[in-house]
Amino acid sequence: MRILLIGFCALFLFACSEESNKNAYIKSYNAFIEKIEKEAPTFTKADWEAAETELDEWTGIKRHEVQAALTNEDEEFLNKLDNRFEYAYAQFLKGRILNGLNKTLKNAKKEIREGVEKIVE
Repeated sequence: MRILLIGFCALFLFACSEESNKNAYIKSYNAFIEKIEKEAPTFTKADWEAAETELDEWTGIKRHEVQAALTNEDEEFLNKLDNRFEYAYAQFLKGRILNGLNKTLKNAKKEIREGVEKIVE
């Protein structure tokens, strides 16, 4: 009887520990995503590379450690967090593309203006 009681206690402690680890993971991963969203407008390419490396840790090894404890609702929330990271990165890429296009258009405008001036002379 004593062994059975000890077994139940150990199982209970393991389940509580697993739930606690899961909750800590979700809370920390959420904080990471919020930090990315807040700082993303000032990120450089190197910042994004570092963020992607950290994201790989969050979605790889760390998630695997709590995977068994995740519910469907947890998975859905984590997928939303993943998507928020991808959206922030897409906004960064969009900004880089737009800046590149603006720079190209300014250069083209300058070249056309100089060409017209040469023709007029």
